[in-house]
Amino acid sequence: MSAERSWEFVVAPPRSAPGVATMVGYRALDVPEAVHRGLPSSTLTFIVSLDEGVEAAETADGLGAARPNPLVLGGLHVVASHVRQRSGQAGVQLAVHPLAARALFGMPSAELSVSDFDGAAVLGRRAVELRERVSEVRGAHGWREAFALVAGYLADARGRREATGVRPELAYAWHLLEGSRGRLPVGSVAERAGVSARHLTTLFRREVGRSPKTVARLMRFEHATARIADSARRAGRVDLAAVAAACGYSDQAHLTHEFVGFAGLPPRAWLAEEFRNVQDGGHSGWPEWAHDYYTHEHEHERDRFDRSESDRLAGPACG
Repeated sequence: MSAERSWEFVVAPPRSAPGVATMVGYRALDVPEAVHRGLPSSTLTFIVSLDEGVEAAETADGLGAARPNPLVLGGLHVVASHVRQRSGQAGVQLAVHPLAARALFGMPSAELSVSDFDGAAVLGRRAVELRERVSEVRGAHGWREAFALVAGYLADARGRREATGVRPELAYAWHLLEGSRGRLPVGSVAERAGVSARHLTTLFRREVGRSPKTVARLMRFEHATARIADSARRAGRVDLAAVAAACGYSDQAHLTHEFVGFAGLPPRAWLAEEFRNVQDGGHSGWPEWAHDYYTHEHEHERDRFDRSESDRLAGPACG
């Protein structure tokens, strides 16, 4: 590993754990003490620390009173959190599908806090024991063993609970939004899912704590953030107008407005803050296999809705 690297990022193989979009091991090698922005996304954040824990707060000023949390579990937040960055911090960070929260954490993601970052208070003794085992992992295969421990914990958590599926209309609607990266109009999503837009909004708020419109905005935002980071990493420059067009924004000003709303600053200012993180592989983007949770858990609902949609478009049968 290059001595010039500030961060070590190791990505677990796809489909390593149930309900998980990405699982990444991170370690700060040589970073100045600073404040990192935890950007909003359409996934839940679950962190198992290898050090004393993550210090995070809703605002930069709030960091002064923040305590390290060895386990972090957060719902769908819509403004950037502020995280203290320091050399030596390490852990396993997971992006978890919100519709998997019941099965994995015993509650819908709507009930997960977006301001209290103490995951141990929600998850209890088994999660604390997981963190202890993960923090003891050492050696050449450390990340692989850490990933296996976390995956085993999640598989066991799902196995200990009875069927905790979400409403099929909601699952299919999420699938449609995710497949379009948030660009499909909510009205079209509701129609294809067989419910009214108002009822779909109720289902989303009850299950994930956000409206489908907000979830769609989050999906577009994380897609844009991934493209910005990838362009900076590969080419050393970013064409924001092109990113805006590719991600479904009306123009660059629209992208900047949404970025400021979610991140608290314009995209170029964010990129300047996060340059070392981005160059070392942070913000690597939304994986193409992120929809696997829907595919594996709700295949029969999708087939049912697809058949219904096909019948509706075909019109009444003639004998």
